[in-house]
Amino acid sequence: MRLALVLAALVSAAVPALAQSQAVELPLRRPGYWEIRMMTGGGPGGQEFTVQTCTDAATERQMVQYGFGQLGQTCQRYDIRRDGEDYVIETDCLAGQTRTTARSVISGDLRATYSLRVEGTVQTIGQSEFQQTLTTHEGRFVSARCGGGLRPGDILLPGGQRLNIRDLAGTGDQAQTPPRRR
Repeated sequence: MRLALVLAALVSAAVPALAQSQAVELPLRRPGYWEIRMMTGGGPGGQEFTVQTCTDAATERQMVQYGFGQLGQTCQRYDIRRDGEDYVIETDCLAGQTRTTARSVISGDLRATYSLRVEGTVQTIGQSEFQQTLTTHEGRFVSARCGGGLRPGDILLPGGQRLNIRDLAGTGDQAQTPPRRR
């Protein structure tokens, strides 16, 4: 479950660049090594963790294309607009029997820092109850060079699990745990 939340959150971080196709131009994240603090759930039941990721220009474009494809397949509506210095994305999506609505606010320059706040609801079709969701990211640029053996697209999760977003976009979940160093 945690892996699914991380993946959804990381892909959503790339989605802001979709605005380029809707006449709102956003910068892509700066190539290099990023540290992203994520909080899910909010409140006492929420989880907080940090991931490290390595990106380059090609990987950023691929994540945007992947995110755009996901929105195009499942969302009946997505509106992207500028609100002062922030960018706002509102979505209404249906995947199988699950309907999600979300309001995402992206702040920062995506060159040195950014924050992403996603508030939404998840509802199973035919049921009146829904679940409120809240996810936040605080990303900060660490270095132009990626360390620790990370290559562009790699995401290092808590506990040492590593996956590459480029593999996910092309071949499904390819998460792996790197061998331990001696």
